[in-house]
Amino acid sequence: MIEAVIGLVGVVVGSVIAISKDSWALYRERRRDASYSAIRLICVLEEYANKCMDVAEDDGRVLGRPAGMMESGEEVCEPQASTPDPVDYPADISWRSIDETLMHRILALPNKARSTDRYVSACAEHVSPPDYSEAFEPRQQGYAQLGVEALDIVDELRKRYGVSVKSRTELSDGWDDKKYLVSLLAKFKKRDAERFARREAKQVKIKTATDPAREGNA
Repeated sequence: MIEAVIGLVGVVVGSVIAISKDSWALYRERRRDASYSAIRLICVLEEYANKCMDVAEDDGRVLGRPAGMMESGEEVCEPQASTPDPVDYPADISWRSIDETLMHRILALPNKARSTDRYVSACAEHVSPPDYSEAFEPRQQGYAQLGVEALDIVDELRKRYGVSVKSRTELSDGWDDKKYLVSLLAKFKKRDAERFARREAKQVKIKTATDPAREGNA
């Protein structure tokens, strides 16, 4: 009886060890797949963010003057940076090894880029001459946002999968791509707020000048 019990315990222990060994091997394999996929994605997203930065800096001017010229001699703003295609991810990414929430953000980025392009195109239909500079504002802002989103994902991939090697340029003066893009967004937001305030002040001034009741009270 005792021998049978010992034999049964041995079988159970052996099974547990085998299962644990297989589980550990599977875990290590998934970690390797996740690390490899994270590194691949980081490189792709950082390259995309750099292209977004080029667009975010592009106001259609060179040395402060419109970059293009019409046949009539009229200066017009002209793109200096090409709009990047939506991110195209490598085929060898092991998506099931990536955290579900993070995977959704990664896969949603190309759709955000396409939505941005549609919005920019719609805005371009309503710009005014002579230089059409307002057409560049939504393009700059939209791609600054896309660049920040891409680098946010990069930082999360590094943190979650322990990728310590830095591939982004880090200069001695503390330059940081994401901080720069965030500062551009803050500048755009301030510009829009100031423009809105001027527009509101102008409307109030017009209303005050044309409102008989206000003139009577004056």
